[in-house]
Amino acid sequence: MDRIRLFIDELSTEESTPELTNVYSPDIPQSEICRENLYNYLQRIKSNNTKVMLIGEAPSYHGCRLSGIAFTCEENFTVDIIPQIMGKGLGYKIFSDGKPEKELSASIVWPKLKDWYNLHGSVPLLWNICPFHPHKQGDMMSNRTPRKKEIERGIKYFRELVDIFDIQYVGCIGKKSFNTIESLNFHIACKYLRHPSCGGRAEFIDNINDYMNYYYIDFQ
Repeated sequence: MDRIRLFIDELSTEESTPELTNVYSPDIPQSEICRENLYNYLQRIKSNNTKVMLIGEAPSYHGCRLSGIAFTCEENFTVDIIPQIMGKGLGYKIFSDGKPEKELSASIVWPKLKDWYNLHGSVPLLWNICPFHPHKQGDMMSNRTPRKKEIERGIKYFRELVDIFDIQYVGCIGKKSFNTIESLNFHIACKYLRHPSCGGRAEFIDNINDYMNYYYIDFQ
């Protein structure tokens, strides 16, 4: 049984609303690419993960909305980043016509994951507590903070990934994911990391450097 494929199939059945788009739903133009990119990524992570998840808030319109992968933009598929995990020549597909989309958070997170790989020989799993793109009504080219009920729709998918990947440590990128996971009373080590957007780049880098080094022995 391919649990990753079943996971994505279930995810794709969730209905969108005028303010929340399920980018994995067959009703969305880029959905096939998003599903296949996510499957490709999760399979690669399954073979090279240290039971760590980094979980953000929700997809952005420049990043996961098109790539299907949290904290990842199309530009990440065009350059060498981490062998057999992320970069060009690994089968990831681009939806956009012309120049691949860039995203600020992706440009900050993946270089730090490369540092993580160099230290540990593996990388965390990236996910969002709300796996659907929240935006202004009728405007998918915008972002907004997900509401409580929208986040609640994603909790079962978080739980399932924790089970599939035997996650033991969760680094929460942003307060939304941290507060949500803390409230679940999971028996998992949970750490808050500053989100890199909105002026948080330097603090995020400090936080993830500390996170990498603090748990170094446990990750071995």
